[in-house]
Amino acid sequence: LVLGTIARAQAVSIQLDAGTFRVAGWQPAATPPAGGWASVLSVYAGTADAPAMLGSYSVEGGTLVFRPRYPLAAGVKYRAVFRQPGRTPIERSFDGPTRLPAAATRVDRVYPSADVLPSNTLRLYIYFSAPVSRGEVADRLHILDGTGKELKDVLLPGQELWDPNNQRLTMTFDPGRIKRGLESNSKMGPPIAEGQRYTLVIDRGWPDAQGMPLAADYRKEFRGGPPVRVPPAPKQWKVTPPGAGTSTPLVVEFGRSMNYPLLQRMLQVAGQGGRVAGTIAVDGNETSWRFTPRMPWAAGTYQLMVDTDLEDISGNRIDQPFDIDVFEKVTEHLTTRMVSVPFSVR
Repeated sequence: LVLGTIARAQAVSIQLDAGTFRVAGWQPAATPPAGGWASVLSVYAGTADAPAMLGSYSVEGGTLVFRPRYPLAAGVKYRAVFRQPGRTPIERSFDGPTRLPAAATRVDRVYPSADVLPSNTLRLYIYFSAPVSRGEVADRLHILDGTGKELKDVLLPGQELWDPNNQRLTMTFDPGRIKRGLESNSKMGPPIAEGQRYTLVIDRGWPDAQGMPLAADYRKEFRGGPPVRVPPAPKQWKVTPPGAGTSTPLVVEFGRSMNYPLLQRMLQVAGQGGRVAGTIAVDGNETSWRFTPRMPWAAGTYQLMVDTDLEDISGNRIDQPFDIDVFEKVTEHLTTRMVSVPFSVR
């Protein structure tokens, strides 16, 4: 049985090109041997005792070609063996594709996203593109005033609140300087002064989870605006219903910037059959919430369900202000957890 012939003046070699193995310098027969082309060319991944890789064989332009069923993996060594009866097997090792370095971690976004923030803004949410190291806030996060001087007493010291993935950091402005009537507020004023300019700076030296620095420094410039002390009132929100039979989003406009993370989980839409499945988008510097249903809207009456723990960026909850003067009397306080805003789809 003749499996093939060796071309004159050319040694047989095994080559790897774009994830495909080829036998050069050998002319295969028109038909495969009884054991199939796998008995002639076999490729192994990893350890020596691993079974041969699965894949497809073909003869292309007089060359035996093997294409693995699955792409070659980075960091894995491969061994290709070419066998002919009565001849010493030809063996060659290959490295898998080069593992591309992961993109450097960066500050992805910061909320509130507006460039004018109320003087009683309560929290900053900093999102990183990948997990980062904890314990770096004191050295890597800075708030500068309009002259470039760092302000040391505007954020709560020693407070780092992280999500489980170490990708979202929550920083809180000093509540004692926000609430009217407290000593810190009386002596020092709010952390953000109305009309003044500030810059949030995050140093690129902040190490990510792999110990590598960030891609670049991050800067967010903003100006202090008037305080927001009136709590959100769902009945005053502008609700724009969609049309029946469409997948047009329901649009809710709050008239102020709301707490971005809470908007992801404290608003939902309910119909006669229960909660409506869909996706959420937040627009307009967190002043607008859009809900797109998974299935087209059916005609009928719906409810926008609002968790009363939903806050604006000043920490005011539904019908419950955060910045309560200690001399004021709170005349009303919601005890229910959910309130609803009805709307109709026609």
